[in-house]
Amino acid sequence: MTEEPRARPILRLKIPPAPRPVAPQPPAREPAVAPAPKVIWRCKPCGAEVVLPDTAEEGDIVRCRNCNANLGKAVHFLSDPPETSRLRARRGS
Repeated sequence: MTEEPRARPILRLKIPPAPRPVAPQPPAREPAVAPAPKVIWRCKPCGAEVVLPDTAEEGDIVRCRNCNANLGKAVHFLSDPPETSRLRARRGS
């Protein structure tokens, strides 16, 4: 039993496989309107970056994710210009 087993022959198809159909490309979409750039804020107590969520409504309270500090109401962040005297956050760079 010192002989090595013979290698099996590689089987080949007699008929080449049919080419696969190419899926049609979907029509090109028109570019969507770019969303307004997000304003980055910094928490005054800890300095962490705070981004106002898109789903924030006027009565919601915005909190820092890092230290859980109450930064103010969303209405003060969303007003134009923001009422920074009522916020515990400053604009980030």
